[in-house]
Amino acid sequence: MYEAKNRLFSSINRTLGEGIAQLLSAQILAGQYERQKAMLTQSEIKLLHAQVNPHFLFNALNTIKAVIRRDSEQASQLVQYLSTFFRKNLKRPSEFVTLADEIEHVNAYLQIEKARFQSRLQVNIAIPQELSQQQLPAFTLQPIVENAIKHGTSQLLDTGRVAISARREGQHLMLEIEDNAGLYQPVTNASGLGMNLVDKRLRERFGDDYGISVACEPDSYTRITLRLPWRDEA
Repeated sequence: MYEAKNRLFSSINRTLGEGIAQLLSAQILAGQYERQKAMLTQSEIKLLHAQVNPHFLFNALNTIKAVIRRDSEQASQLVQYLSTFFRKNLKRPSEFVTLADEIEHVNAYLQIEKARFQSRLQVNIAIPQELSQQQLPAFTLQPIVENAIKHGTSQLLDTGRVAISARREGQHLMLEIEDNAGLYQPVTNASGLGMNLVDKRLRERFGDDYGISVACEPDSYTRITLRLPWRDEA
């Protein structure tokens, strides 16, 4: 009787041990998957930076070269904007930054693009002061704004307009980038890498209730809306 009980307890212990081992193994594998997924996203971000910088730098230097001949003071300001753009693009202080910091990054980019397109590009940025310290993942807005110009307003013969705005809706932070080209086409290849990556990052971090939505009226406007969680200040 004693030996039968021992065998029973041993069998139970072995079953429990195997169950715990399987559970721990599954948790370890899940943790490894999440880490690998995060590393892949970070690698994609670095790839996006590498793609943006040489193309933008080439255009920016050509613009500054043209401006310096007619207005050395404006050229000096453009050099400062270029410095700000790359400082924020390559030397991010943390994974999350303030909305004000993102807007400064985007504004540096837009000022150079305005000098490039001159009267063919108008920009309006409307960010309420009370939203300026909201936190969001770094490098969220710039790829969207670049798409609005590269695949939108730069294709127009008339004046292109880009508007950036922000608002609070309940426990959500809503950001909008709108252009007056209305040329948006859904893409799955590399030409849409920037916006697709931003959407992917937001959904992976915050869930499928967050990310990017697109509204487009052909030849009239394209409106990109980013939905993020409202983050109360600590």
